[in-house]
Amino acid sequence: MRAMAGKILSYDAPSTEEIAQRVGLPVDEIIRFDGNTSPHLLPSTRSEALAEELARIHTYPHGGYPRLEEAIAHYAGVSRENIVLGAGADDLILLVTRAFAGPGDRVAIANDPTYPMFQIAVWVAGAEIGDQDPVLTICCRPNNPTGELGELPNVRPLVVDEAYFEYSGQATAVGLIDDGVIVLRTFSKVFGLAGARVGYALASREVAAELNRRQHPAPLSTLSSALAIAALQSPPDVRPILEERERFAERLRGLGYEPLPSHANFVYVPVDDPNGIAEQLLQQGLAVRPVRDGIRITIRNEQDDERLLRALQ
Repeated sequence: MRAMAGKILSYDAPSTEEIAQRVGLPVDEIIRFDGNTSPHLLPSTRSEALAEELARIHTYPHGGYPRLEEAIAHYAGVSRENIVLGAGADDLILLVTRAFAGPGDRVAIANDPTYPMFQIAVWVAGAEIGDQDPVLTICCRPNNPTGELGELPNVRPLVVDEAYFEYSGQATAVGLIDDGVIVLRTFSKVFGLAGARVGYALASREVAAELNRRQHPAPLSTLSSALAIAALQSPPDVRPILEERERFAERLRGLGYEPLPSHANFVYVPVDDPNGIAEQLLQQGLAVRPVRDGIRITIRNEQDDERLLRALQ
């Protein structure tokens, strides 16, 4: 096999069942603060949304996903021709990176620390990470894991991962897609469909057409597409999460922590021993994400968040 420029470390986390077995607690006592996903099913995630597709599950999605593309176009304020579908944003990060970069190329990653999938995509493409004459620049906005809403890099071509766009006050780079910007979004966060694996890219018609030529046919399950369409028909209200985020951050400050201001559904908390604290919390059934110089905590609801706060005292 072709060697990769860097070493890939798994970004995945153990299953809830694995955690329960490891720490000796019942599965229903494990609370996930580590995935930045919805704490519960949304009303739009219902079996009725699948009935039509289940009746033809024995066939391929001939003709693609026009209903989903129309729904995304309406939601994002673009045309169908601006849309590229993928099995989650990760699929699209890999697609866009390999479309622009290959062996001998450099890709710049704007934020540090940031989402590890960017590094993985560069290495899988056979390229290197660097700021000197990059063929592509990638940024995350709001940034994962810090939650910051930084300035967009003034370079092109530019990929902007907007996985947490809906929590940011609608800050978006979609208006720049005809100026060399590619926006990536996902249904895994605000729409509560992490297990369905649905994402989309927004780009100029020319770039979207080239990306679609490089995307494999039928990248989505028809069942996942149906769930995404249902979700777009009734987008969730993010205000309860935003209000709980601010309440939770204030409670953390009261305990002596200094969480960074966040524009996402999580907070980044600087700590001296991220892995040690994460392990201590895990032993109590509370899974957080250790990252460089801190821990990232997904906002859930007041009851769950208070349990974590008690463990941090």
